Formats: sequence, structure tokens, C-alpha cells
Amino acid sequence: MANSYKFKLTLLFNQTIPDLAGDWQYAAATAVDQNSQAQALLVATKRTNASLEITPPFVAPASMLTATVMFLPITKGNVPSNMTLQGIHMLDGTDMETGSVSAASGDLADQIGGAFAFENGILTIDPPTS
Repeated sequence: MANSYKFKLTLLFNQTIPDLAGDWQYAAATAVDQNSQAQALLVATKRTNASLEITPPFVAPASMLTATVMFLPITKGNVPSNMTLQGIHMLDGTDMETGSVSAASGDLADQIGGAFAFENGILTIDPPTS
């Protein structure tokens, strides 16, 4: 049965890398579920701005976000329980991030399709609705 998660994230690093169309941000964090105290690691990438010097100019109001949550413990030679989140990162100054669980390890497959939201250092993942 799918669960609700409410992860409190603690940032480990946040690196911005520029390219011709804007900046990419790579981040990692530790995560503790406020419901079960389960511990995890989160690795994420997102575009933090977007602008192409073309005619007409392209300035996107939002960009892609992909993150993977890997539950601890992680042992050598074993794939950890995990969920991949894909969604949108708003570039309008609100920094809203929402989306859904797009992939998961077999033991968490029932989470696929569940919604997520990130706000104020808390990542909430809800089970799919029927």
C-alpha cells in the first residue's frame, strides 16, 4: 500500500552550472520522513533560469525538475529502495516545485503516479489517487 511521506531536507550541496540557454542546478540533501523517521538521500537537478537568444525570444516561465529519493541503508551491490520524481520548477520567483512519482523500485512501485510538492525545506509525496 502506498504511503504519504513528509521529508525534512537538509542540503548537502547545491552547485550551479551555466550553459548557453541558462543555468542548471545540481543538489543533494539528506531526508528524514516526519511520519516514520525513515532516512533517505535526495539527488536533484533543475534548470534555474532559461533564455534563448533567438527571434522571437524564448523565456520559459517554468522548467524541468528531476529528483531521486534513495532510502537508507544503501549497501554495496544492492539497489536501494527508491523513487524518481519529475515535475516543474517555477521560474517566476515563487520557486514552487510540483510533479509526480514517475518511477520507483519494485517495493515502492505503488507510489508511481503519486503527487509531490516541495516547499520551505519539506518534500511531501502523496500516494496516487484512485
